[in-house]
Amino acid sequence: MNKILKLTGMLALGFTLVIPTVMTSCGKEEYDTQQYKGGVNLNVWGPRPVARGGELRFLGSGMNQITSIAIPGSGEVTDIKVISNEEIRITVPLDAEPGKVTLTYSGGKIESLTELSFLEPISLDEMAPSLVKPGQTLTLKGDYLNLISEVILPENVVISEEDFATHNRQEISFVVPEQAKSGQVIISDGGQPLPNWIYSEEEITIVLPSVEKVADLTGMKPGETVSVTVKDIDLVKSVEMPNGDAVDFVVEESKLSFVLPENVSNGTVVMIPASGVKVAVATIGVALPEEVVADPASSIWKGDIVKFKGVNMELVTGVSFPNVADVVIPDSKTATEVTVTVPEGTQSGSAVLHTASGGSVEVAVSTVKPENVSYNPNPASLASKVNVAGKNLQNVASITFGGSVTVEVSSPAANGFEVEIPATLSDGSNTVLLTLTNGEQVECESISLTAPVCAYATVLPGEDAEINAGTTIALTIANADKLTGVKVNGQDVQYILNGDNLIVQIPSSAGKNTVVTLVSSNGEISYNIAVIPATHQERVLYDGPMINLDWSGDEGVNKFRINKDKFEGVPVGGKVVFHVTPSAGAQIQLSDANWGQIVILEPQQGETTIALELTADIRDRIMNTNDGWSDTALIIQGANCVVSKVTGEWELSLETTIWEGSWTNENWGGNQDLAWGGYDWSAVKPGAKLRLYMTPTVADGEWWCVSLRHGDGWGNLPDPIPSQYDNPSNPLEVELTANVIDDLVANGGLVISGSTFTLNKVTIE
Repeated sequence: MNKILKLTGMLALGFTLVIPTVMTSCGKEEYDTQQYKGGVNLNVWGPRPVARGGELRFLGSGMNQITSIAIPGSGEVTDIKVISNEEIRITVPLDAEPGKVTLTYSGGKIESLTELSFLEPISLDEMAPSLVKPGQTLTLKGDYLNLISEVILPENVVISEEDFATHNRQEISFVVPEQAKSGQVIISDGGQPLPNWIYSEEEITIVLPSVEKVADLTGMKPGETVSVTVKDIDLVKSVEMPNGDAVDFVVEESKLSFVLPENVSNGTVVMIPASGVKVAVATIGVALPEEVVADPASSIWKGDIVKFKGVNMELVTGVSFPNVADVVIPDSKTATEVTVTVPEGTQSGSAVLHTASGGSVEVAVSTVKPENVSYNPNPASLASKVNVAGKNLQNVASITFGGSVTVEVSSPAANGFEVEIPATLSDGSNTVLLTLTNGEQVECESISLTAPVCAYATVLPGEDAEINAGTTIALTIANADKLTGVKVNGQDVQYILNGDNLIVQIPSSAGKNTVVTLVSSNGEISYNIAVIPATHQERVLYDGPMINLDWSGDEGVNKFRINKDKFEGVPVGGKVVFHVTPSAGAQIQLSDANWGQIVILEPQQGETTIALELTADIRDRIMNTNDGWSDTALIIQGANCVVSKVTGEWELSLETTIWEGSWTNENWGGNQDLAWGGYDWSAVKPGAKLRLYMTPTVADGEWWCVSLRHGDGWGNLPDPIPSQYDNPSNPLEVELTANVIDDLVANGGLVISGSTFTLNKVTIE
């Protein structure tokens, strides 16, 4: 064999292999021994002595800025291996001579004070055999190999001196470990901290298990046994499937056998020796169901039984139906047939048959749809009832007239249902769209609408109108002579009718989704009108005469009572507010009906009010303590303070519950109760707050999530709503912007999805 590498130098046993960083600089800066202090500084370099052809290492700071290193006898070395900004390496040229080294960077130069010296001429002349199997002996031959303390095989497989079988000046031999890989061999003198590493020019080749030809397993099924002939089979430690799963295998002489697992997928099967090098054994094209048809393929619905028939049907592990997140497990299966129950929410599209290998086959299916739809009467009057007749109408969730106004269908039957025509529609021809409970929509023949015969509004307040609770609104109406009354949220209210102009009093308790009803002698029509609520509520509990509190004074003059009926409707969390004129040392004592002290308030001079929060305990005490002869709730006495008035004050909650119950979602199901007409999203104003009250079904700190989607295809809502909320706040509060509301209106309302939580309540404020 040709000589691999020969290095010359001077033997310097006992010399340190580290050169301290006592340097001189040709630049303006002085370089010292401070370790890694910043800038360009050399802390240590070596080894010393070093072998020609060996590796010289430089450690410090800013080492990545070095552009060249001058070696005596060799000139400038620019082939620099940058390990990090703290370490660089070069190969010592074979013509290098003893002397100082100089490092050059853009800001100057660093010159060593100590000189470079060299090792004895360690040579590595031969490695035999060049093709070696783990467990066999590898022999290295050369000169001065007695100075070598370890041999390093590729990827840091180290054979220490104590493991050498032979070790002398001309030869090192050792048993190749099973972790060995092919590549260059390094011999090292083991010096610290920077040993000499001498690389072989040639590489050794480590024997791997092998097959004469990679087997083609196309069309094989899970459960079938594969057998291949393997050379050097004793090296095989494991067998992996294409997905990385290890499988059990059996070795009989040169035969390697294994069984394809249930989840086998397309790809390459490999055998792996102790070194971790993967060797291909076989490629797999896993069998899939073929010639698949659905029976029935059309007019299916939730709860129906569908049989998928074909070849290799026993491979099917589950079926995905269109618009349904969860995979359906077959009720039964054979080699030719799979039976499944159609899940809720299924839409027309492609059903996907899944196999354990990850393969899939698509089969077209379609759901039952309404047919032959007609209306009675047609034309129909606005605000009147109409019968919708036809076939397959039992799954209708809502009906949309004119492309804008949706009415929920409460009791659909297969042959028809009855709905009320909204009064806000335009007369004339109006389109009709039926939305099914699975989210699909069916366009039907248009319906002709005529104006109502009762009083109805021809002009309503615009969408941008600001209507405050406690004020009035103006409507323009037709058939005014038929009007007999007006209701707001079901309660009669005052109104003024002047010709066709109607002014209606809006109660102070009205909220965002206020219903105004025009009552006529021949019918009634209702309209949803957004009202800005009057959130601050106030009730007078006491209003004169003024009381000058005095401990020793008379009741009615210097002390007074408030009865229980005054507190009816004042909620827990409200405040009892005293309007006062206090002097120095003012005190107000509040006691229950039996003169049991509740609290003493101490208003300060200059204050005009002082308040007590009506907690649950305090409210219970004042409402349920009895003296046996009066209806007293509070007795107020004290000193140095005049009380002129007492009020109960609280804020009305604008939060309206739109869904309440207990719905558990463990794996990406979808609550569609607020979709497909389940809630009128067109009545929601931009800026409204949607809140979801939930109970996670996982332990504290574990992952759960909520995903808000629209009904059509369960698609994502637009910005700013993300695709999902991971470990959300509870309640989760989401602001509904105009584009989000428009999306809900246009795409079937709100579907609430996610994982591992129970939904308890949904509100809008």
